Amino acid sequence: MYGLKFRETRIIRIIEESLSKLPRHDSIFIELNASPDDEAVMMDHDQMVAVLMYLEQNALDAMPDGGTLTISVTGDERRITLLLADTGKGIAEENMPLLFTPFFTTKPAGDGSGLGLPSAYATVKAHGGDIAIESNADAHKGPTGTTVRISMPRRQGFQDKQAKIILHDDEDSDEPSDELY
Repeated sequence: MYGLKFRETRIIRIIEESLSKLPRHDSIFIELNASPDDEAVMMDHDQMVAVLMYLEQNALDAMPDGGTLTISVTGDERRITLLLADTGKGIAEENMPLLFTPFFTTKPAGDGSGLGLPSAYATVKAHGGDIAIESNADAHKGPTGTTVRISMPRRQGFQDKQAKIILHDDEDSDEPSDELY
């Protein structure tokens, strides 16, 4: 499964670690709003730090003249949801369908590989989650900016203590196989 190392960790710790690795900008304010009663999650801590660092850096890049990045965390006993909302320049409407396409980038040559969002998408999906992006680049339609929504299970299915073992039948025999998969 995508080489992930699942372990119990704290979602706020993941966010704080990702933010601590970003360069500081005097003109960009970062707000963290967290409301889950239980911030424990079962996920690959390092991979999620990398995903958030990439998304946060994109948000900072979209606000060269300053702005606000708001990271919100909500959840229930089954899922955790993160919203990363920036007040940046937004993403042009014609680029929205291409965001998760490998090697697609709107950054100048040499500034971006176009692999960050596809990699973030793959990591979130490997955690059994979903990622969606909403953006407005047209000031005539309202405030510009981008919001990334990540929703993932709080615990991975294979951690279920009620899991069942499935025996695989040998295709060449009418007898069940002793091999476990």
